[in-house]
Order: sequence, then structure tokens, then C-alpha cells
Amino acid sequence: MSDKNKGKVTLYLMRHGQTILNKAGRTQGWCDGVLTKEGIEVAVNTGLGLSDVKFKAVYSSDLGRAIKTAQIVIKENKASGDLELKEFEGLREVYFGKYEGEFEKIKFKAILDFLNVTSFEEMAEKYDFQRAYCDSCAALDETHEAEDYNTALKRFVTTINNICIENEEDGGGNILIVVHGGMLRVFIEHLDKNFDIRNMDNSSISKVAYENGKFKVESVNDSSYSEKGKAMRQILK
Repeated sequence: MSDKNKGKVTLYLMRHGQTILNKAGRTQGWCDGVLTKEGIEVAVNTGLGLSDVKFKAVYSSDLGRAIKTAQIVIKENKASGDLELKEFEGLREVYFGKYEGEFEKIKFKAILDFLNVTSFEEMAEKYDFQRAYCDSCAALDETHEAEDYNTALKRFVTTINNICIENEEDGGGNILIVVHGGMLRVFIEHLDKNFDIRNMDNSSISKVAYENGKFKVESVNDSSYSEKGKAMRQILK
């Protein structure tokens, strides 16, 4: 492929809409909750806010909450024509093993106790937070199924790289990828530690540019598209 055919790829990394497990404060990695009424509404708002963005392609993880969110955005998009959703297992959330479906506060306490710290703030001071978080879950999981940091990051980055290379060689463009909050934190911190990744709101957008084999984080946890869509809906009432 000639370099002249290559183009910049802009990834619109969207976290899925709120689910019943999110709302209940339960751990949600590979286990899957349906979107709440509010989750659907905010996803529609974000879809409307993105409706004038011409997407070249749309991808999601193969988990239902990400698929449903992506389908909502595709339905609301007016600028792109026909978009076919492509689902990849490699875009899944981190797998938390025995903690799947568990109350998050129970998992959080287990991690803090394992690392011998009293708070996430202390944990962030003493450890590489995202790595310690994933590795602690894996170490505490007697089923030996939970993913450690390196395993989760490798499969996600490999999948994202393949998506970027394919689209870069086809002229570049805007790409929507609907994924998950924990995996987004791991990925973005891996690329650039200067962004605040503590909050990754449902249906928020984080933009990452890819060009000539290099990633650049442009924005994180942007809810302006949702706010724009909400305003559009009020005008239409």
C-alpha cells in the first residue's frame, strides 16, 4: 500500500450506556447487563450529538451493552450513510474472574486489603494504579480466569492497532468504537499519563488520533456530545 493512500484515523472511543449492573454498583467485566432507561436515553443523546460526524466505520466489543449502544448511535447518525457494526471479542472489558457480578465495594475492599492500603488515593500514590488494580483482581481470583494487566492491555491494543492500520491504509477517517470504562482507563493511561481517567462516564467520548503508527490522546471523558443531543431533543419537542 502506497503511503499516499494512507490517512489520519480519529478514534471516537465511546463508553457504553448505563446498565442495570452499573446502577446496582456491581462489577461488570465479561458479565453483561442490559441498558437502563436512562442508559438508553443518554446514548440516544450522544448519538444525536454525533449525528453530523461522518464515520467511516463502527466497531464495538461483542458484549451486548456495547452492541446496543453502538446500534443506537448508528440509528441516529445522519452523515455517514450505511454503517455496518463490526463486533470484536478483543474490545471487551477487563475480565474480573470471581468478582464478576459482585458488589464493587466488596471487590474494592479486597484490593485495598491485598495491597495493604486504606484508600484508592493511597493506592495511587504507592502503585501504578491501573496495573495494580487488574493484577490484584487476578491474584485474588482462585478460578485463575481473571485477566492481569498485561493480558487485558495486549488483547485490547492488538485489536485497536488492527482497526487503525486497516482504516489508515484505506484513507483514514473517523472511526466510532464502543467499549468499556475499565478498559478505556487502561488504554488511555498506557498512551498518555497526563489525562485524568478517574471518571469515564457512560456514553462519554474519548478521542484518540492514529497516524504513522503512533497514537495521540486528544480528549477524555467528553460528555459534550450528550449535552448537544439533549439540547437538540428539547428543541424538537
